[in-house]
Amino acid sequence: MDVVIFTSSREAEAEEPVFCDRDSVKVDKSKCTGKSISVAPILSRYLKDLGFKVTVVDPFADDVAYEADEVIKGDSFKVPDEVVKGKYVVIATKHVYDTWAIMKSIIGGAKEIAVVMSIKRAKVIMRRLLEAGIPVEQLKRLRIPAGLDIGAKSEKEIALSILAEIITVERGGSGRPLREVKGFEKIFEEVK
Repeated sequence: MDVVIFTSSREAEAEEPVFCDRDSVKVDKSKCTGKSISVAPILSRYLKDLGFKVTVVDPFADDVAYEADEVIKGDSFKVPDEVVKGKYVVIATKHVYDTWAIMKSIIGGAKEIAVVMSIKRAKVIMRRLLEAGIPVEQLKRLRIPAGLDIGAKSEKEIALSILAEIITVERGGSGRPLREVKGFEKIFEEVK
């Protein structure tokens, strides 16, 4: 399976400092600061270890940050629909280009879209997307916040919860504990 990760290794000082159209983004670098740790490098490494094809989109990527098949970078970049079409997309853009990445993924025909975002932030972004004409039915399919509830705290644990959700969705798993799925407690009726 192919996975596309939209991310940013810098954080936005201002609300989504970008100029964009359907396929292109230009980031105002002067409004993005620091070098911050993200789940994206960890998630890309986990995915590659499992044999997934990974494309990372990070305007500020350096040459060693990601284990990926392709890295799209630069303060001005293009992402044609073919990049996301039929793929599992993870968005962890740190307020740099959240709205565009979600819209691009929906319009471009992504298979699944998981967004690393709080519910509070999601209210703001969903309002923007509704105003832009994205149907509510499509927005309800978004996986926000991304990942399964495993009690994750660290970046590695959050990446693991997102990876677990990707595998669950891809393989049709339930996400329930195997002891429940396999009926462990029932064996005691048989071994009495």
